[in-house]
Amino acid sequence: MPAELYIGARTAGPLASFDMTEPWVDHPYQDGVALLGDAAGASDPTWGQGLSLTLRGARALAENESDDWNSAAHSYASAHDEFFTTARIVMQWHYDLFFARGEEADQRRGRALPRLMSAPDRLPDHSLERTARATKLRRW
Repeated sequence: MPAELYIGARTAGPLASFDMTEPWVDHPYQDGVALLGDAAGASDPTWGQGLSLTLRGARALAENESDDWNSAAHSYASAHDEFFTTARIVMQWHYDLFFARGEEADQRRGRALPRLMSAPDRLPDHSLERTARATKLRRW
């Protein structure tokens, strides 16, 4: 931010921070135990996808029609691997566009932001799977 924006600014309360990393496990099922939600993979809270990913995982496990727990749980874990990877890719795109620092990031924003202002539907939405597949997982 330009320094002049902070002229006359005063602190107001404590500063809070969050761990913005995205930890996950590959294939979150093993030995009869299926991990769901943040235990299977926690997303950067900046993008507000945590609950959606948790519910999607729960649905993927609950709606499996197999009577065999082992088969159903492996199927869920494979689905989780796919949708969580897709989510991470799209969230990285958003990070690259909005938060990355440096000359290359500034140039990227210089190209992208005017286009987004003229056509907001260009911004990848957070129906992550559709977005990532439609763009074949390309980066900005």
